[in-house]
Amino acid sequence: MEPLLAVDFGSTYTKAVLFDIASAGVVATAQSPSTVATDVTIGLGHVLEDLSRRTGIDLGRVRALACSSAAGGLRVAVSGLVPALSLEAARRAALGAGAKIVSAHGFKLTARTLAEIEATAPDIVLLAGGTNGGDEEVILHNAGILARSKMSTPVIVAGNECVTQECVDLLAAAGKPVRIARNLLPEVGRIDVESVHATIRELFITGITHAKGIDRVATQLELAADIVPTPAAVLEAARLLAQGSGSRKGFGDTVVVDVGGATTDVHSAASGAPSIPGVVQRGLPELWLKRTVEGDLGMRINAQTIVERYGRANLAQLANAPGSSVSLDEAAVDNYVGRVGQRTEHVPADTAERALDKALARAAVQVAMSRHAGSLREVYTPTGSVTVQEGKDLGETAAVIGVGGVLARGEDPRFILEGALAAGDPQSLLPRNPALYLDRKYILFGIGLLAGVNPDAAAAIACEYLERLPRQT
Repeated sequence: MEPLLAVDFGSTYTKAVLFDIASAGVVATAQSPSTVATDVTIGLGHVLEDLSRRTGIDLGRVRALACSSAAGGLRVAVSGLVPALSLEAARRAALGAGAKIVSAHGFKLTARTLAEIEATAPDIVLLAGGTNGGDEEVILHNAGILARSKMSTPVIVAGNECVTQECVDLLAAAGKPVRIARNLLPEVGRIDVESVHATIRELFITGITHAKGIDRVATQLELAADIVPTPAAVLEAARLLAQGSGSRKGFGDTVVVDVGGATTDVHSAASGAPSIPGVVQRGLPELWLKRTVEGDLGMRINAQTIVERYGRANLAQLANAPGSSVSLDEAAVDNYVGRVGQRTEHVPADTAERALDKALARAAVQVAMSRHAGSLREVYTPTGSVTVQEGKDLGETAAVIGVGGVLARGEDPRFILEGALAAGDPQSLLPRNPALYLDRKYILFGIGLLAGVNPDAAAAIACEYLERLPRQT
C-alpha cells in the first residue's frame, strides 16, 4: 500500500480521503465538524482519529495534501475600470484562483466605495484597470484611494503596466503590502490571468493560511505540498477530468456543479466556442477554466432567494414532477423554505420535504448554470441580422458532475442534475447530452489535490469512484 491523505478544511466540516496510490483506490473517508472558530487542529484530530481507528494506519506518518475554505475562504475585493472589461477580467481571475468576491467596483473609487470595501474585510485587494498604453488616470486614482484606507490588506496591482510602478509607490509609501502582477487585460480582447493566479497563491500560502490558523495543521500532517484554496482544488479536478492524464483519456468538456447550503458553484473546463452554425462570438474572451459562485442560490441560507429567482409556482410544479407521490402547492413551498432558512441544519424528514428539497436543488442548478453559460442575441447590421454569442457555449459538454449533500444523500440526483441541461432547446448554450456523474463519496477535492502530484492515479481514482448515473428509460 502507498497511502496518501487529502484533507479539506471547510467552514462547516473538515473532510478527509485516504487514497492508496499503489492500487489507485480509496481506502476510507471521514468528516467531522470544523473547529476553525477555536483551533482548526481539533476537528482535524477527530478526523485522523476516526480514520486511524478504522484503517489501523498511523496517519501522522502518511504524506498529506490539504485545501481550505474555512474562515470564509479566500476573500478578495476587486477594482477595475470598465465593468464589462477590466473589472470583469479581475472577477474571473480572482474566482479562478479560488476566491470569494466580497466586493467589486468599476471606475473611480470614492470615499463611500472605499468604506464598502473596508467593511467586507478582504484578504486581498486586486487592483486592475486600463490596457497597456491605455487609460492611466483611473488606476492611479484608485491606488491613491486605497493608500489612504485603514486596511493593511495586501494589494495586487494588475493593470496598465505603464503606471504600475507609480501605483506601487503610492501604496508602499502608505505602508500597504503590495505585489505586482502582469496586466489582466493587456489589450482589448485578451485576458492574462496566470500572473495574478500565481500571486494570489503566494499570498494565500505565505500569509492568509497563517492569519486564519490553517498552517497549524503542519503539526499533525506531513504535508507534501502547500495548502491551496478548496475551489482551486475542485477546478483542478475539472481540468484533469476534461483533459485526462498521460495514461488515461479525459472526458472532454466537463462541468462540475456544487450545490451547497449557502452557494451554488459551477466550474467548467471547456473552450466554450460556438457550436451552433452561423453564430459569431463577441465580448470578453472566456477562460477555458471558469468558475462562478452564485451567492444567492443556497439550499438553506439562501433558500428564499431560490424561490424568488425561480418562482413559487415553478417550484411547486417541480416538487410535483411526474412520478411524485405528493401534491404540494405554493403555500407548502413557502412553509418549507421559511423553516429551512431558520434551521440551516435541517434534513428532510418525510416524502413531502424530500420532494421540496429536490425541487430547490434542481432550481438552484438550473439558475446557476444559466448564469455560468453564455447567451445568444440578435444583432442587426447593414447586411442583415447576426446571431451573437456572449459567454461560453457548453452545448457540447461531455460530462456534468454533481457535488453536494443534497445530491450525495438525496434519492434522485439525476433529477437534480438535469436542471443543468438544455431541455431540448436547440438555441440553448447549456449542455445538450452529457453523461451525468455523482461525487457521492466527496472525493473531488482530493482528486484535484492529487492531480498536482500524481495525475495518473488521480484520473484512475476519479474514473473508478465517480458514480455514473443511469439514463432514464
